[in-house]
Amino acid sequence: MNLLSWTFLVFAGLSVAVYQALPTPRMRQAALVGATLVWFAFGVWWHALVAIAMATTTWLFGRWMLSRPEEKRGVVLALGVASFVGYFVLFRYLALWTGFDPATGAGLRWWMPNPLLAPLGLSFMMFEGIAHLADLYLGRSEDPGSWWSHIVFNLFYPTRVIGPLRRHEEFTRDINGPTRLDPDDVAWAARRVLLGVAKKALVANPLGAFALFNLHPSLIAAGARVPLLLGAVLYWAYLFFDLSGYSDIVIGLSRLFGVRVPENFNRPYVADNISDYWQRWHISLSAWVRDYVFNPLAIRWRGWNYGAPLAAFSSMVILGLWHGLELRYLIFGVWHGALLGGYMVYRQLFGRKPWAKKLAKSKLWSAAGWCFVVVNAVLTHVLFAVSSAAMFVAWLRAVVGR
Repeated sequence: MNLLSWTFLVFAGLSVAVYQALPTPRMRQAALVGATLVWFAFGVWWHALVAIAMATTTWLFGRWMLSRPEEKRGVVLALGVASFVGYFVLFRYLALWTGFDPATGAGLRWWMPNPLLAPLGLSFMMFEGIAHLADLYLGRSEDPGSWWSHIVFNLFYPTRVIGPLRRHEEFTRDINGPTRLDPDDVAWAARRVLLGVAKKALVANPLGAFALFNLHPSLIAAGARVPLLLGAVLYWAYLFFDLSGYSDIVIGLSRLFGVRVPENFNRPYVADNISDYWQRWHISLSAWVRDYVFNPLAIRWRGWNYGAPLAAFSSMVILGLWHGLELRYLIFGVWHGALLGGYMVYRQLFGRKPWAKKLAKSKLWSAAGWCFVVVNAVLTHVLFAVSSAAMFVAWLRAVVGR
């Protein structure tokens, strides 16, 4: 169900009205689960079964972990992570690795899930499940939650398609709290939803169409430098307005259910260094990578001077491959990993030098940093607009005239 359709508008309005009218938290949660099941029925019904299975997996491993002595919980965590990765591989890559051709549909065996119909929010459910188990393992949380709480968490339709990533404990607290909305909450939510719709419908969609037109393979083959550069800039702008627009809709709609969803974008176009950029772009995903990949690696490698930069590089490679096991996404991760790791090395070596502190306060230095960030953001996101790494290399050669 398209978030910008009239069908979704009516569906969301009815589900909020029913939810707010019910007297107890359990009844409201049941209505929310029922609404999500109806929402899944507009798409692929068995996606709901996958969400329930992954919620049950999270609950079972959480209970198992807390039943074990602390020194033996690492094995449970490893098995839980492997289970979530298994879900991801099963639905996204198993058929592709065994000969399925998405272009023709040939090679798909009867027992294999079609990767073109991968469950909605599959990677988000994987990350959220891993985060919950990691928090239990690290002692950040001592509550494994009930089976029902995990079902409600996974079957929360506003965040099911594009996130933002959430934490089970915070969601459960909100969903069990007071739900009566005051006029200020309704007005805030309405403004946020309308802002998101405007970003998506009025800005992102036209930008995306024009950007992809200018990045067409025929223009790449012809070496049309100006359209190709224009397409790259517009595509990055399109991604911002598209993703942040959807996030605004989700955040506003969630508030009508009494749920506070994390912010996902904070003006990334004003960042003047690569570290600041990744704290502003897709914030919930960046925070997940920081908390559950970078921090553990940085702690493990803390005895080495360049442990933290290497952890940053590794984290960005993983973030790149999260988008897909393709060479173009690996290039994206390595590119940004090198930028972020290099920036951290610079800070380690020169950050406390008097000249570096003076330079950091310079408006010219800040402007140069901003240009550097924007150029790299524009260049690397072309990898998402083209169909392959080879096509990106062709685009790059056409732009530089080789």
